Order: sequence, then structure tokens, then C-alpha cells
Amino acid sequence: MKTSEARKLLGVGPEATPEAIKKAFRHLAMRWHPDRNPAPEAGEFFGRLSTACDHLLGLVPAPAHGGGGGRAASRGDDRHQDIELDIERLCLGGEVDVVLESRIDCTACGGTGYSEAGYSQLCPRCQGSGRVRLGHVLFRCEDCDGRGYTRRIRCPRCEGAGKRLERRILTVTVPPGMLPGDELRLEGEGHPAATRGRPGDLRLRVRLLPHPVYTLDGGNIVLERPVSVFALLGGGRVAVPSPAGVRHLELEPGPGEAREQRIPGAGVPARGRRAAGDLCVRFVPVLPSVPVPALVRHYRALQAEMEHAGQACAPELAAWEKRWLPGSAMQG
Repeated sequence: MKTSEARKLLGVGPEATPEAIKKAFRHLAMRWHPDRNPAPEAGEFFGRLSTACDHLLGLVPAPAHGGGGGRAASRGDDRHQDIELDIERLCLGGEVDVVLESRIDCTACGGTGYSEAGYSQLCPRCQGSGRVRLGHVLFRCEDCDGRGYTRRIRCPRCEGAGKRLERRILTVTVPPGMLPGDELRLEGEGHPAATRGRPGDLRLRVRLLPHPVYTLDGGNIVLERPVSVFALLGGGRVAVPSPAGVRHLELEPGPGEAREQRIPGAGVPARGRRAAGDLCVRFVPVLPSVPVPALVRHYRALQAEMEHAGQACAPELAAWEKRWLPGSAMQG
């Protein structure tokens, strides 16, 4: 693309600074970006604007080194992206692959958006008229310089945009102790500088994936553990899952009702000034749902013991039977 054409497209003069060029491009991009403008010609015109911007920025001389009065080299913009982690990864850390997408110059046309045909042909853009309409204004067709015929055709690989989408996979090491909303910064993995300078940084914001067992409450890991009602009544050793592996907790004999037990420091690990969270286990009673023949006699023996114990064993049941079934065995 010619420099004069690029300046005309962006509406900037020869004295325009890189900041002015980028500002002009952003202003026009708000109107012509295909995500905002449904017109068929919007995508092509946006590609030409992008090419014009890159062309003019490439003409800016590199900053002089030394002398104290030279301008500092530019720095690329930071790239912001989410990274999705499950609770196990928050606790244990590890490596995660992140897919990065970038628009780079098309290698087939060198970023120009055009290639050279073997013979002259009707200009596909203006269909031989030498003029193209953008909005309500007619412009000279730049593909054929207004002649209507050209050997210069739009690059078939990038369809004239001069850019193509490149995907690459970056392996990121996640430290233990991250929480949703925390950010990882990878230096130099952001957008390239418009002129000579270092790239920006990649900033990865942590998002939490849903988990079938665990939920997160700050740095605390919360889970429900179904247990037999007999384990709650009689106590004993119970296995409990955790991101770091299976743990065994001791249940004290108690009511056959849901109860909670907290393990300090067994939640999300400490990071920086943030203390480690706890593992909070809620034990939920489960009653037998199928009368297994081998256990029926034990149930009957247990029922007999409960009737003998009466008020001390099941006060609510004893109170009900005392009121409505005078002389019941459960009255104690």
C-alpha cells in the first residue's frame, strides 16, 4: 500500500505521531469493524484500515539511543485472558495449557493483502468501473488504480485482509494457592510493540470451574460427605476426600443428625499474606433404604433396645407415644 493511500484512508497528515495514527485507526475501527458493521464491504474496508495503520507505524523511525532527550521505546499492549482452573489445581498448582490467538501478517502476500496474477483481468473489486462505493461516497478503486483492469488480485489465502489468525499453545505453571480473581502475569507474552520496543505482558485472570464434590468459600473448601446414621450414632473412623488425597477423621458418638467438622489449614494453601483455608466437611446421615434379610434381626434387636431405653434414647418418639398411646413400651 502506498503511503499516500494509507494517510488518506486514516485521514492523517505526514506529521502524524504514532499515537495520532493509532487514535485515527481506533476511531474508524469503531465504525468499520465487522463485529459492529453488518455491511458486506465492512470486513474488507476494516482490513485495509488495519494495513494502512501498520504501514504508517512502520515508517516511524526507531528512537535514538542515548542523548537523554530521545523518546523511550514503545511497549506493546498487555493481553488479558481468563484461565479456568478446578479446585484441585488451585490447591496443588501445576502446568496448564493456554491457547493464544493473534492476528499476524499473511505469509502468502507479506501482509499486503494482494498477489500478482499472470495476466490482466477485470478488477474483481470494482467490476471494471474503476470506482467503489463506501457508504454514500464513491472512491477510486485502489486495487486497479481506477483503470478497471488489473493483474493485482486479492490474496486468496487471507481474502485481502493481509492478516491471518495464528493459534499457539503456551504452557503456564500455576503456583499453589491461587483463588478466583487472582491474576498471573507472564512478561513479554502480550501484544507486540507497534514500533521497536518490547512486547506487553500476558495477564491471566483465574476463573473457577464447577466441581461435583467441592465448593469454595473464600479459601475454605466445603464438601458434603454422606455417612450411615449408625456411624453418627456410634462414632468411628470415616474416610473423607480432599484435593491433597483421602483423609481419615474420627467421629465422636452423637446424635444421628447432620453435623460439621473443620480441618484447619487443609483448604486452599497459603499464598503471600493470605492464610491457608480450612477443609469444612458436612456429614449427612443416610438411612438404610432396603431391608436386607441378614440385617433384619439386628434391626429388631436394636428396636427392642430402644424401647427398653425409652426416653433416654428417643425423647421425641417417647413423648409422642406417651400422649397418643398410653401404656406404650417407649414411655420409659
